[in-house]
Amino acid sequence: MNASCRRRSGSVARRARGFTLLEMIAAFVIFAIAVGALMQILTMSLKDTRRSLDETRAALWAQSLLDNVGIGERVEAGSSRGEFDRTYRWEMDVEQIDPQLVESQATTALGSLTTSAQVGNGDPMMAGGGPQMELYHVELRVLWGGRDSGRVARFSTLRLALPDLNAGLGSQRGQGFGGAGSRPRAPGGKDDS
Repeated sequence: MNASCRRRSGSVARRARGFTLLEMIAAFVIFAIAVGALMQILTMSLKDTRRSLDETRAALWAQSLLDNVGIGERVEAGSSRGEFDRTYRWEMDVEQIDPQLVESQATTALGSLTTSAQVGNGDPMMAGGGPQMELYHVELRVLWGGRDSGRVARFSTLRLALPDLNAGLGSQRGQGFGGAGSRPRAPGGKDDS
């Protein structure tokens, strides 16, 4: 009985010794690969979050600027630029477009459908020879980042405006709804005119 107990205790002692060096190296390699993959996923997630934050800020700056185009100042064709803060800059191009072109393109795109509101000469509210509406295409670019890694977000909209009723009055030009040379600006932004 003594010999069989020694054999059992010897085999139990061999099994209870622990892990071999090869098993430890294999476990360490698997752990290192898993941690490396996890770190790469976290890094990509942080980059995506930062990019999303930057684009959201750019969209908010653009919305605040575009909301003010034609409010308080007359919309005029031309270019302007400025800064929102140290990080974000903007460039805006405004061009007057022919409302009849937009109307014909909309009619072509819609096929047989007709529009109830017309702009320009076909406007029922201006049929008595009153002022024509002016249509402007506003394109805004919000830029941020350095010159090497700079990012750009583009925004585009249309603005409808009454023509300058003070155009022939000379002394009153520039009063009221805006004057010549006025450019839309962002709140707190600079105008490089």
